[in-house]
Amino acid sequence: MKAFHLLLFDGSLIFSECILIFGLILLLMIDSTSDIKYIPWLYFISSTSLVIYFVTFVQ
Repeated sequence: MKAFHLLLFDGSLIFSECILIFGLILLLMIDSTSDIKYIPWLYFISSTSLVIYFVTFVQ
């Protein structure tokens, strides 16, 4: 588990930026393909990507 922790959370800013970009692309794909205006999953995805970004950025 320690090797996995070091692999993902090595303090690299590139990884944290990739998380935000991936979350944004995922939100845009879901929003553009869905006809429903209110999708609760969009809030979950955006908040999860922000939390992961802050966790990787702080370490």
